Amino acid sequence: MSNATRALRNLPDNVRIERLEALVNASESLNRASGLDDILHVILDLVSEQLDCERSTVFLRDKRTDKLHARQMYGSEHIEILLDRGVGIAGYVAEKGESVLVNDVQCDTRFDSSTDSRTGFVTRTMLCVPLQKPEGTLVGSLQALNAREGCFTDADLAYLESFAALAAVAVEREQLVQEAIRAQMLSRELSLARKIQQRLLPPSGRISLPLPLSAWGTSQPCFDVGGDAYDAMILPSGECAFWVADVSGKGIGAALLMSTLQTELRAFVRSEPDLAKLATDLNSRVTDVAPLGTFATLFLGVLNSTTGCMRYLNAGHVLPVWLNRQPANDRGFEMSGMPIGMLPGSEYQSSMAMFRAGERLAIFSDGVTEAENNAGKRYEQNDLAEIFATIDTESDVERIGAKFFEDLDRFRIGAPAEDDTTFLVIGLG
Repeated sequence: MSNATRALRNLPDNVRIERLEALVNASESLNRASGLDDILHVILDLVSEQLDCERSTVFLRDKRTDKLHARQMYGSEHIEILLDRGVGIAGYVAEKGESVLVNDVQCDTRFDSSTDSRTGFVTRTMLCVPLQKPEGTLVGSLQALNAREGCFTDADLAYLESFAALAAVAVEREQLVQEAIRAQMLSRELSLARKIQQRLLPPSGRISLPLPLSAWGTSQPCFDVGGDAYDAMILPSGECAFWVADVSGKGIGAALLMSTLQTELRAFVRSEPDLAKLATDLNSRVTDVAPLGTFATLFLGVLNSTTGCMRYLNAGHVLPVWLNRQPANDRGFEMSGMPIGMLPGSEYQSSMAMFRAGERLAIFSDGVTEAENNAGKRYEQNDLAEIFATIDTESDVERIGAKFFEDLDRFRIGAPAEDDTTFLVIGLG
């Protein structure tokens, strides 16, 4: 009550005691109220009772529009009142945080007569005080109109300022309750979104492929939903298509684009054998729906398990790593073009490499290479080649994946995740 009673200190003792008793009763009434409209109704009943005025109004700032909205009114039928920042005395008070006592509003340049014109009501006198959270944030204003005894006094203003401190706490309490309810609903919605998104990806672990092919993959979102995608599937031609994609950003926005990308990829890869044209068409589709500055890196491969011929393209993605590499000519994975969705009209080139029996290919998102430990060191600084050298790469892809994540988790233990983490291992023979 200390903040609420500060404005009453200079009042005569008998008036101060009367007002303090009123504030205690008001505090009890506000604590019993539940729901924002109920709380606001109690606020205005108490203002009318103590100040004996014809009308009173609570204005709250709407976070969506940043306008003042007359959430509750006393002494008239409810009408819609929206005020822009700083408009009218109520807007001025909510903007500046200064209380106003005016016993002739028609002479005050801040007064906005438009509401009187709409309703036929004539405003003569006004008290208006800011509704302010304890930490100082302005959330609206509280207004009393037309004192029945002719004019408002400084004592009335002191009481309304004190009462507003209690009212602001009650309003904030209810708003926090509503935010908690919305957060709980959002949590349920995100949980549902995660389940839907997980159905767009293979289950973590071994991916079912016919021998001599094998694959193991997993994707760990940074938040409830993620922007990474991966898959391995057999095409109508009998070849195996596999990919890892990484959408820029994190969270819901990245997850929405990831869902589009994964769905489009599955359709394109079945119908378009030319990977360069596939990437061009995919880029066109993504640039049509993605906000400016949103894009996805992609490594896409198509492997013929009989001949070992692998066609691939790399659209700005982290370079994959050969495991258990066999002697052969240089088989790098140079960039084939810009990330998908970055620039309209981008063109791509596909390349070819031999995937030899017994080899494994590790493809991952930059959530792997850029993972940090508590000391701020990045995982890629450990030299991925050396890390993979400690893994028995001739073993089953499932053991390779498990061993790699064991090392990654040991490195980043205790450090918060900063990005989605996706890892896919493809094996032949």
